[in-house]
Amino acid sequence: MKKIRLAVLGTNHVHLRDHLAVIERDPETELVALHERIPGASRASLEGMPLVPTVVQALDRADAVVIASTTAEHERLLEQATAAGVPALVEKPLDTTAAATRRLTPLLATAPTPSTTAMFLRCAPALRRLRALLARGELGPVAHAHARFTHPGFLDGVFGDAASWMLTEEHGGTGGFADLGIHLVDLLSWLAPGKELRVRGAELTRRPACAVDVGGLALLTWGATPVSLHAGWTSRPGGFLLRVEGEHGSVEVGAGGTELTATTKGSESSRRERHPPIRAGAALEAFLGDLRGQSRWEAPTPADIEGAARILDAVKLAAGRSA
Repeated sequence: MKKIRLAVLGTNHVHLRDHLAVIERDPETELVALHERIPGASRASLEGMPLVPTVVQALDRADAVVIASTTAEHERLLEQATAAGVPALVEKPLDTTAAATRRLTPLLATAPTPSTTAMFLRCAPALRRLRALLARGELGPVAHAHARFTHPGFLDGVFGDAASWMLTEEHGGTGGFADLGIHLVDLLSWLAPGKELRVRGAELTRRPACAVDVGGLALLTWGATPVSLHAGWTSRPGGFLLRVEGEHGSVEVGAGGTELTATTKGSESSRRERHPPIRAGAALEAFLGDLRGQSRWEAPTPADIEGAARILDAVKLAAGRSA
């Protein structure tokens, strides 16, 4: 099988290392170009990488690209990839507002393999298992759900050097809640397609001398189901947790996605399943599978991406009203 020639545009995203690790592990993928807008700005070691000075040179060598730049650069880079007919996996968010996102989504379907965003929770085996349980109705009508996705990155200085742009709106920083909460919003939409999400209230946490929020809590309805979402950069040790409670049983996914605990009507005790952990690089693995005609996920559609952006806009609006 012919190797996929992959280029990476931008080196400022915190998941750059994850993408490079996937490429290195995959014998059927070759990193043919890495475009660093500001030479020397990346936290990741780029020694020995095929650095190129222009986006055009990177696209000329590539069958597909990963866009791992600041969010403010997404529009320019995606437009160039689209003009070259090269599909792209774009780090999230596609853009910072719903209106800006709607301007970009028409570009996603122009390549033979549609471009999309790197929503890696869709690839987690435990969450795929939960999706199947919900589709079969094993939990019955869902009464409540809670999702948490947090880490102590702000406390631990993660947003220094190449990632400092994430703390500024000028370069596309959206804050701690949106940075991680976008995954939770997308997850809910994917777990139960057709269930409408609406924001009912929100509180965002701020720190002195930080232009964006560092996290927060949002209350939503998921169809008729109340949902609480907690996301941010100041929780220690942080991690991922999703609990869905229904009239016939409940399911909890925790421990980094490695444990799924299910209790259903008629069972004498809970059953626990072990699964591989949630990994940011899984989205690129799935995207490469799409390029090979070996689908491993349900990639976010333009409607999914626009829907998540609308919810995040609504969270900010609700938080502003409660301030």
